[in-house]
Amino acid sequence: MNPDRLTALLPHLPLLDALGRDEHVTRAAHALGVPQPSVSRALRHLEAQLGVALVAPEGRGIRLTPAARRMLPGVRVALRAAQDAIDSLDEARATVSLAFQNSLGENLVPRLVRRLREERPDIHVRLWQGARDACLAELASGRTDLAIVSGAAAGGAASVHLYDEPLVAVVPAGHRLASARRVALADVVAETHVTLKPGYGLRRTLEQLFAAEDAELRIAFEGDDLRTLHGLVAAGLGIAVGPEVPHPLDGCVQRPIDDPRAVRDMGVVFHPSTRPPAVDDVMQVLIEVARA
Repeated sequence: MNPDRLTALLPHLPLLDALGRDEHVTRAAHALGVPQPSVSRALRHLEAQLGVALVAPEGRGIRLTPAARRMLPGVRVALRAAQDAIDSLDEARATVSLAFQNSLGENLVPRLVRRLREERPDIHVRLWQGARDACLAELASGRTDLAIVSGAAAGGAASVHLYDEPLVAVVPAGHRLASARRVALADVVAETHVTLKPGYGLRRTLEQLFAAEDAELRIAFEGDDLRTLHGLVAAGLGIAVGPEVPHPLDGCVQRPIDDPRAVRDMGVVFHPSTRPPAVDDVMQVLIEVARA
């Protein structure tokens, strides 16, 4: 079909589909929500553009011509394809991709997902978990819409501060610091540490604490998750600094660090440009959950 004939046909695909259901102009008009004269005029205009008759009178009604019947299967395929395209666009608009640091997977993110499922079931959240720098890389690439990380203000994009999370020293049960109610930052930096690898937000925070004390960070092990660090603390390999966990491993003791700098500032980083409404909706719920 040449472009002119295609242009003439496309707006009338629903009309041909409606006429093909029961070959009745009045019912086709009702299904399309337009007056019957509008259907008749559109039909005559389309026939003139295509150069073929699409309907023929039959009694007090009409019947489709062989030409119209040949077109009908392709018309319906085109309509289904158009509807699929619209549905996929709507789905994309209602899908929000969220990257978050590993340590947030036990508490904050599950609470966010639960709240969204209860209050916004129309929004689908696609989750991605990893180290802080990897989360920010996912955001920068456009693969995610939001990233929950520590040090969000330094993430190189727009951000909102969520909360400050106090850090604790995790020490072996028989350690000299285990009996203290609170420990000084100077005592913490004097120890050998098991810590997360570079690129993790907690490692970045630990390095900042050591820099503030002008101390050297002595590392016995670099890992990828907090539970591994706690296991090695219990084994006596070193101490760790991190967020307090509700159920520490046997052999570990958590002690608050008596210093206002011993916190990690958690925030959400996002694209500063125009965002789909669903992204802002998720971010608002996240702020409410994080600050509850």
